[in-house]
Amino acid sequence: MIRKSIATAMITAAAAVGTAGCSGETPGDSPSVGPITSVADVPAGPFDDSGLIAQVQRRNVTAIVETVRMRGGDDDDVLAALIAGKAETEWLSGSSNGAPGDLQDIYGWWFRYNLAVDSTEAVVAATHSFMDVATTVTGNKNDPVAHSLAVQHADPRRYDEKYHFPREGAAAEAAYRQALPSAQAALEELASE
Repeated sequence: MIRKSIATAMITAAAAVGTAGCSGETPGDSPSVGPITSVADVPAGPFDDSGLIAQVQRRNVTAIVETVRMRGGDDDDVLAALIAGKAETEWLSGSSNGAPGDLQDIYGWWFRYNLAVDSTEAVVAATHSFMDVATTVTGNKNDPVAHSLAVQHADPRRYDEKYHFPREGAAAEAAYRQALPSAQAALEELASE
């Protein structure tokens, strides 16, 4: 078992080094991250600049949109789910909030599905959970950020901002407000395809 863990870690590390080595980016090329304060600050596109990460984000956003629509959700529900996914995990399932061995689903909840953490199926399962809670939330649909946060706070797993945003000074509402332009742009981009 230890050999398997070591082999897995080495393969993962080699893949990460290989991916970074093949990247055309150099340190310092990435745009600064901060609050969006004007229309000029909105990113050119809703997805990451890295081709591989952008592919995964697009796949996950597509899965969210299709799942919400399949459940009978409207554009407000789609936008709420996209905001939550962007704010919590940058639309990447299987990330960690920093605690060892603590993987999150796309909405920032402890990963509890018997699926590959970064799979489309995991995104669909998490979106079903999000929509199960969304059907119990009334009001707030005129404010997509408030609606998205209301769904998260209504979840019976008890939303704990310190768990979801453990970084010093990080706050859910600010992260959700910052995610709104990207969520809107992603929805518009997929609708135009």
